[in-house]
Amino acid sequence: MKGINKFLWFLYQCFVCYTLLVYALILFVPFDGWLAGFMMMSFPVVVVIHLISVPVWFLLGRKKAILPFMMFLMAGLFLSRTYGFKGSGEGPPKMEKGEFSVMSYNVHAFQPSPMATKTVAQQEVRAMKTWIINSGADVLCMPEYYDRDGIKSNSGDFFRQKGYRYARSFNFSKPRYDYRGLVILSKFPIVASRDTIFEAQNGMIQADVRIGKDTVRVIGLHLYSMTLGLSKLVSQKQMDGIESEGRVTFRKMKNGFSKRSGEFERLKRWVDQSPYPVIVCGDFNEVPYSYIYGTLRKSLANSFEKKGSGFGFTFNHLPYFIRIDHQFFNAARLDLSHFKTFSKVKFSDHYPIMGTYVVK
Repeated sequence: MKGINKFLWFLYQCFVCYTLLVYALILFVPFDGWLAGFMMMSFPVVVVIHLISVPVWFLLGRKKAILPFMMFLMAGLFLSRTYGFKGSGEGPPKMEKGEFSVMSYNVHAFQPSPMATKTVAQQEVRAMKTWIINSGADVLCMPEYYDRDGIKSNSGDFFRQKGYRYARSFNFSKPRYDYRGLVILSKFPIVASRDTIFEAQNGMIQADVRIGKDTVRVIGLHLYSMTLGLSKLVSQKQMDGIESEGRVTFRKMKNGFSKRSGEFERLKRWVDQSPYPVIVCGDFNEVPYSYIYGTLRKSLANSFEKKGSGFGFTFNHLPYFIRIDHQFFNAARLDLSHFKTFSKVKFSDHYPIMGTYVVK
């Protein structure tokens, strides 16, 4: 028995070394490779293992429980990225003079429930768009946007009639029918813009929005999507199927880390070149412990960390418990009044998030 305990303790000490490396990567983010990406993404699992290890090692040898307890306490360094204590109420915030709100919402092509009849589908789409216009957002950043809604008018006309008179979308070299990919809609004038398309529906749009006498640069983005299909992996009952789907998932995730790293280099240039206060928002497909998130928060503040509530999970499908939609802003030139994750709004596979800002 003592021999087994010694071996288990050795394995746990090796895991502690791995943990310290993960913590260091998240703190200093010196590497953007796929291996570092996997390691940083394992952070929540690492913390849970140490938490479980505390009572286990307390029973096996009381003093040894100190080490997992210390490892768990060290995870508190990343508490602000994980949990918010400053959130506001359920409804839209009351706007004060000079404030403006920005919503990021991956609308999943306004897709209704797959089993819905035509009539029910139309009602679902109408309800989704009605909720968006009633949210109080002045600027909308919407990845996976289609310019149609199935209720005898296109989406552009619908939002335009509700006050979003200014719009920017991808400038596709070839027409894609009603598909727009990513759009920025605004109640305020957009005085300049540019866009870049990475591939398929992914890319960035930069919109200089005139708000009173000030101009704010809103950069909406949708970074590389991995389309993991985790439901297929979870549904496998045979080992061969699990191994096959596991390999597919691993390849997709590995490819995603590399793709988004290259896309992020363009984003950094756009942010660095801006003469105006900057807000970066959209679907990053990156968790708060990633290279991109950690690097960006060194120059911009994260809105959830400043005013968020709870865990702020933004994905409405497997694996559910992740936050991959973010808003970052220039804290030296903008104040954040409110931030909200609308976790009860389940029209899409993402939850909408909204920040309320004012130019200093």
